[in-house]
Amino acid sequence: MSKLITVFGAAGAQGSSVLRSLAANTSKSFALRAIARNPTSDPATRLSDIGIEVVKADGWDKESMISAFKGTWAVFVNTNSDDPVFENLDETRTEVDLGKRIVDAAVDAGVEVFVYSGMVSAREASGEKIPVAAFDDKYAIGEYAKATGTFKSVIIVSPGWYFENFLVPEMAPIFGGFPFNPCDDGTLVFRSPRWGGKEDVPFINIGRDFGDIVHGVLLEPDRWAGKLVQGVSDIQSLADMVGMFEKATGKIAMFEEIPNWRDLEVYGIRALETVKLIFGFVQEAGGKYYGVETEARTAAELKRKAAEASGKFGNDAKLSTLGKFFAENFGDK
Repeated sequence: MSKLITVFGAAGAQGSSVLRSLAANTSKSFALRAIARNPTSDPATRLSDIGIEVVKADGWDKESMISAFKGTWAVFVNTNSDDPVFENLDETRTEVDLGKRIVDAAVDAGVEVFVYSGMVSAREASGEKIPVAAFDDKYAIGEYAKATGTFKSVIIVSPGWYFENFLVPEMAPIFGGFPFNPCDDGTLVFRSPRWGGKEDVPFINIGRDFGDIVHGVLLEPDRWAGKLVQGVSDIQSLADMVGMFEKATGKIAMFEEIPNWRDLEVYGIRALETVKLIFGFVQEAGGKYYGVETEARTAAELKRKAAEASGKFGNDAKLSTLGKFFAENFGDK
């Protein structure tokens, strides 16, 4: 009998990646369910079209979540720190409140394995100097899930810097115009604060790798119980990332450091304020985004196991690289 895996945040980049990867598993070990606020939305319809059950529920409505989790063996949950509800200045509920409600619903529904897209505590990693609400709240949710003592496994899979952020033209002006808006002399400039420590930035291809990493965890949940798994495809400094872009595309590019992270201009945009604070906390943490040394060995192993479970080998079982990503998306067509 197939074990049911239910995904909250199914229409988002992470959730859809997880579902696509699990749907490719050839063993038929898993049945899949996607939770959506609007099951008739385009993203939800695309999931339904590939045979995934889509059910309606809202994370704020515990009873609807219990119903959505009914019969579920494992869940993958991604709460959205940038949900429009949090833009309301009169809103008193927090992401922690949302996460706890979802955890409680999973407990009441008898879920055995709880996989959460969580983070390290920025406050703790920076020695109490730079709290970052999005990180600290997600850390608190993960710890709350562990503290229930009712799940057989609680696993945190923590994504790094999305490759896909480079595909968003609206992000380019924040970082000097790279990779869309060249200077007058044609140079594409990536301007940002330094990362800190060894400058080892964890980049993740959400579409191609993140789902496989979660898939790999779900193949052996007991092994990963209680652990934070680094969601990493490629580890590069920001300067080397720019160099890889230049090599892959033949376009002239350069990295320009902003000496003080507080000078990164984000125009008061809430989501980008988080990005600015990330630079602050990581610098204080000695470059350790995960609070420990950044590594991709674990992600590579999980990617390979998920790929093999889906009948994929060779290059299809390897993590993505920034160089290949840049060549595919910005090279000569």
